[in-house]
Amino acid sequence: MDRQKGKNNPHRKMKIFTKSDYKNKSKEEILDELFEEIEKRDKEINRLQKELRKYNNPNTPPSAHPHLKPAFSKTINVKQHKRGAPFDHEGTTRPKKEFAEPRHITAQECPRCESNDINVIGQKIQQQEEIPPDIQPEAVDITRDICQCNKCHLKFLARDNQTPLQGRFGINLMVLVIFLKFIVRGVLRKTTSFLEASFALKLAPATVQAIIERAAQAGEKEYAALKLKIKAAKLLYIDETSFRVLGKNWWVWVFRSDTDLLLVIRNSRGNNVLEEILGMDYVGIVVCDCWRAYDFLSNALLQRCWAHLLRKSKEIQNIVGKHLHEKLSALFDDIIRFNSTEKSEKQRIRKYAQMTKKLQKIIRYYSRYEECRAVTKYIDFHIESWFTCIKIAGVQPTNNYAEQAIRETVLVRKIIGAFRSIQGTKTYETLASLIATWQYQKLDIKKELNRMLITNLC
Repeated sequence: MDRQKGKNNPHRKMKIFTKSDYKNKSKEEILDELFEEIEKRDKEINRLQKELRKYNNPNTPPSAHPHLKPAFSKTINVKQHKRGAPFDHEGTTRPKKEFAEPRHITAQECPRCESNDINVIGQKIQQQEEIPPDIQPEAVDITRDICQCNKCHLKFLARDNQTPLQGRFGINLMVLVIFLKFIVRGVLRKTTSFLEASFALKLAPATVQAIIERAAQAGEKEYAALKLKIKAAKLLYIDETSFRVLGKNWWVWVFRSDTDLLLVIRNSRGNNVLEEILGMDYVGIVVCDCWRAYDFLSNALLQRCWAHLLRKSKEIQNIVGKHLHEKLSALFDDIIRFNSTEKSEKQRIRKYAQMTKKLQKIIRYYSRYEECRAVTKYIDFHIESWFTCIKIAGVQPTNNYAEQAIRETVLVRKIIGAFRSIQGTKTYETLASLIATWQYQKLDIKKELNRMLITNLC
């Protein structure tokens, strides 16, 4: 039987009953058919609801799924603008280079009638930037002196701080491969195709991977130093997301401070990862969601994410749930207004007590309703951690910074699907952490990569 037309196919079109279906049938037969159809429809509804929960849930931000965003309301009086730059925008015209190679283009005949009887009546000046049609890699034969110190008798190889001690590929080529992999998000096969088409450089995907792994090994010292900086940070935004590794579910953890970002990939979502990175005695401020692993940070001040809370309360669709969501949204707006201006320490402590007391009053009232009980328990379990952003200046009420930091890894997950080796996770976490940190610090990534590779490989 055709799979699409099978009786047990959940995607088949539901039957619509008409009066003709009831002719020549007993009451029992009609009821049996109706109950059977209702049962099938219930199963289909449950399947669709289960599928929808993968995307529409309080732990998934709406920005991750644009097709689930509510439609724009035409009743809202919003002034419409044409797409493009503002009226007073200065423009971004590329400046001309002062010392450009001149090229004079002359005409020999008329393009319409092909006549040679033409006069030059003016000139149009333009400037273009071009690359050579064939960029060929340079092969260099390198001879190193093997030296020995007459004082300590140490034998060593001569260095020039631009040529790697091992391998067949130079620093510039390694930087290009890393850019294609981490900035352009190129997969290995397409990276090799690009290198061959653009530079006549034939490399196997395994060779490209070996170049990336060698670069990651060169960054191990800076990655270890980055771990120490994250451990010493006073304020951290932490989040985690799943990533398949060798067919199993692993987790990518992101630790973001004001100037640094650390990615670690582990086969656990438990507090052992927090203990490994931050230690048991971490005393800083952590902005996170309500995942129970963060309760391990007993010495830290926690700020629970209001974005997660508001998404959870918004799921309650009845009247009472909508009222609860409005109350919580008003508290969140109050946080934003309070933090928009400078406040003294006494003002912040007093406001923290007031806001906490108001939140406790809200959950006491709405905990009487069964529909709201899950949200009120969610709030009450972390009641002391919702207004740390009021008590301490500079702390965000949401964990958006961490979610933004982990978004690049989510895109990589969509592209490659999974890591095929444990070594691949170590390579990715090392280079992705260093590149993201340099971006946050507004450093030149190319210069930093050159510096790191030259320092550790040449």
